Amino acid sequence: MTINPDFRQTERDRSLLAAARLGDERAFGRLIEQHKRGLELYCELMLGCPHRAHEAVQETLLRGWREVDNVDSHAQPRIWLYRLATGVCLEGPDPTD
Repeated sequence: MTINPDFRQTERDRSLLAAARLGDERAFGRLIEQHKRGLELYCELMLGCPHRAHEAVQETLLRGWREVDNVDSHAQPRIWLYRLATGVCLEGPDPTD
């Protein structure tokens, strides 16, 4: 029997998310490193600008850390991060910029 590599990745992500929910900054950092490049590409596709995409990813990660303790323990971390990124991108540019 072979274990699906996507399943193992999801379980690893969930373990990192669980640790982050308990305040482990390193676990959150490792979780983010696995998804950061994908988030950058996703945001660039949504926004059409690498600079704005980079800012959107930074805001996504900041919100993620601030809200990590509110994430459902059964949530899929990748989906949660991309939902955060979608919200950030849809909000548009900061009017103070």
